[in-house]
Amino acid sequence: MTKLRWEWTVPNILSLFRIALIPVLVLTYLSCDDIWLPASVLVLSGLTDLLDGWIARHFNQISEIGKLLDPIADKLTQFTVVVCLATTYPSLWWLVALVAVKEILQGIGGLLLLNKNVKVVGAKWFGKVSTTLFYVVMVALVLFPSMADPLRWSLIGLVGIFMVGTFFGYLRTYFAIRKSAEESTEP
Repeated sequence: MTKLRWEWTVPNILSLFRIALIPVLVLTYLSCDDIWLPASVLVLSGLTDLLDGWIARHFNQISEIGKLLDPIADKLTQFTVVVCLATTYPSLWWLVALVAVKEILQGIGGLLLLNKNVKVVGAKWFGKVSTTLFYVVMVALVLFPSMADPLRWSLIGLVGIFMVGTFFGYLRTYFAIRKSAEESTEP
């Protein structure tokens, strides 16, 4: 199994910061009457997500631990946000289930690759688009709780469609990496 070591880089610290923002998001969403506070925490989380990737690529701070930590921060944040919103919009629990199943399956795939000593693949463009759309829609849902139902459900449906598409994109990537790894180990 690939051995990971901690690296104190700005992107890794930003990913840890995003994880630390999760309880703040929950507390502000569930106990604060001011919608701007949880929305601001969510925007801050989204901006640090964009920033950590940009810094990692542009300042050569990409690390194996960062390739794991960043998606963990994404998955925990996304799951937490949809659970919080489901407390306001009970019919949103289908999206909670979708996020949970998608992220668990992708996590298992990543662990299987690591177990075969295959390097972890960074985020693909479709994952970045899906994550950006997710943040934009979730911030809109937090900021505009009285949004018209057809618009709200259209936006939530769009997020769901992108998540499913992203899952299948990463599934194709997983099988291509696995096949390549198997071919390179054949005598």
